[in-house]
Amino acid sequence: MKLIRAAFENFRLLRNLELEFSTDAKRKLTVIRAANETGKTTVLNALQWALYGDAALPNKGEDYRLHPIDWDGALGRRVPITATVEFEVTKFHKGGAGLTETRRRYRIVRSAFEEVDGVTWKRAQSTVRLFALTEVGASPLDNPDAFINDELPPDLREVFFTDGDRALSFIEADVALATKRGRVQRAIRSLLGLSVLEDAIHHVRKAAGEVNRQAKKAGTGGELASIASDLESLDQDVAGLESELEDAKQQFSAFDEKLNDVDRRIAAALQKGDKEKLQKDLEAAKREMAKLDERIDAAIKDHANLFRGEPLASDLLGPVLERSFEILEKLHQQGKIPKTTIPILRDRLDARVCICGESLEDDGTDGARRRKHIAHLIEESEKPDALQEIITDLYFGSKNLGTTGESRDSRWIATFKQVVENRDGLQVLRDDAGRKYRTLELTIDDLPDTDIQGLRETRRDYLKQRDRFLQKQSSCETKLLNLRRRREELTFQRDRLLREQKKGARILAELEVTQDICRVLESSYQRITNEELAKVSELMNRNFLEMIGADPEQGAIIRRAEISRDFDIIVFGPNDRTLNPDRDLNGASRRALSLAFILALTKVSEVEAPNVIDTPLGMMSGHVKRLVLRTAIRESSQIVLFLMHSEILGCEELLDEAAGVVTTLTNPAHYPKMLVNDPRVDERRVLRCDCNHRNACQICERRSDADVLLETTT
Repeated sequence: MKLIRAAFENFRLLRNLELEFSTDAKRKLTVIRAANETGKTTVLNALQWALYGDAALPNKGEDYRLHPIDWDGALGRRVPITATVEFEVTKFHKGGAGLTETRRRYRIVRSAFEEVDGVTWKRAQSTVRLFALTEVGASPLDNPDAFINDELPPDLREVFFTDGDRALSFIEADVALATKRGRVQRAIRSLLGLSVLEDAIHHVRKAAGEVNRQAKKAGTGGELASIASDLESLDQDVAGLESELEDAKQQFSAFDEKLNDVDRRIAAALQKGDKEKLQKDLEAAKREMAKLDERIDAAIKDHANLFRGEPLASDLLGPVLERSFEILEKLHQQGKIPKTTIPILRDRLDARVCICGESLEDDGTDGARRRKHIAHLIEESEKPDALQEIITDLYFGSKNLGTTGESRDSRWIATFKQVVENRDGLQVLRDDAGRKYRTLELTIDDLPDTDIQGLRETRRDYLKQRDRFLQKQSSCETKLLNLRRRREELTFQRDRLLREQKKGARILAELEVTQDICRVLESSYQRITNEELAKVSELMNRNFLEMIGADPEQGAIIRRAEISRDFDIIVFGPNDRTLNPDRDLNGASRRALSLAFILALTKVSEVEAPNVIDTPLGMMSGHVKRLVLRTAIRESSQIVLFLMHSEILGCEELLDEAAGVVTTLTNPAHYPKMLVNDPRVDERRVLRCDCNHRNACQICERRSDADVLLETTT
């Protein structure tokens, strides 16, 4: 099968787009040049939708809109969507003249309608029609899905239609081992036609069951009939368990893929931030700001109190107080302060005894005279005591103010320094907390509306379901092992009893024939699997080493790659040490290995089919890009590559040689930042021009990366 042309109407950005593909045997490369956000992946999805329907869309079409997002309601709410693909099928026939070749052209048209009502939409089931194209017109054919499934089986969709990242699913370490094996095994089985042998083995086993029922009739009522009945029941149980086992494997793989998809979505969301955690961080930042505000208020009060307290007055009046202290100290040394005469004299009057011991009683002449004299002394002393009292209080009170020198200078200044540093430090912390709070607010506002907690709950559910089917798989395998052992025992007993009966010889001969045929088919299955698998493995290794420019004889780190009997793609380094694709291979080598597997599988199967690959040369340097591109062109019967401008850079001469068709796609929304000219298109759509990898026109001319960088920084 080779693609000839395709046309799309109202498929997302592809409002009205037509593409042609090269069918030239020598120049078999088709290049669709397009920048990011220019419809490469959309074209890839549209081609698959045309051939396989909604099952080929992301998430099998669930919640996947097809109509243009800016569809104008004035044009009608019922949006018609169409994808048309013309292709050619080559058949070879043996006849009297030897092997003859016939080529026939077909057109498949898939259409659907989406009812658009504001932001909501609903899609009706798509319809598909297939036409055989002849010189006289187009003739409709029945069962278009069956026709496509025969030419391009659905299991091979990801082999023939893939993107650089999706192709990595055959080798990436973050995909479960069973899932990777299943993908590789399904691809190999489908391309090598092993399903045909599997069907044949199944039919022969059914025939053996019919012969066993004859044995049951031949031994009616006896041991032979009982054993034949047990065998018949065992065969039914085995068939049922095999079906359950296959279903468990498929369910395990399905939930494993869902689990990996949820993990990717969680990882993508967490790269921008966990909204729930950020909300908690925001509340914590708010509480921290409140605490800092309280501490700053307290620090401001401490700062104000510094200008009201005694230490500041002491430091400011220090030079004057020093001289006063000296005078007061001299008065104290002279005994002039403190003044204690009056209190002592009054104390003597109250005690009625003089200091000298004489009586101060009023009843005697001498006592009365003495009391009168002391009262006169008190009266005379009270006149200067007011000043002395002030001086005395000043002397003793000044002791609390300190004296002079270092102690006085360091006290207030040290306190001031401590308070100011504390206040300034708290303000810095408050400013930091405020910035953190504002940053968290902006981060939360910019977060996508992703419920990470809900995704984690979904992940737990998927993990539980996956483990349940893994347990069921193990249980079925154990039961099958026991049933097959029991079947061998019963088969031996049945065959022994058949030999003892007259009618048994014919039945036994028929059983032996079916068993022989089954063994031949199973042997052929194993031989084809082993031999063809070895061919795919060998060609994959040769392609891979060529693509990355590795020479094992020259001491390259990567020595070889192979597909094991368990359908694992393995890479080996020095001393046959296995290399982990995620940790030990760079991005370019991982892509090269995936492409090498796909190309080898296609080549060995001898199936003529297109390899349509989106962005295959990403993450590759110029030398590796050219090697990968050259190998891919050589190993394909038809190859369609969606390439960005950066991928084409350095490969122009190779494209000159191999490209039969080059088309450029442009998104007019990129004007004026990335496009030089105004396309004068108001609606969102992809524009097509015939510019190749070496030129540009009014529609597709782009600014250089340097120009865009200069404009964004000025």
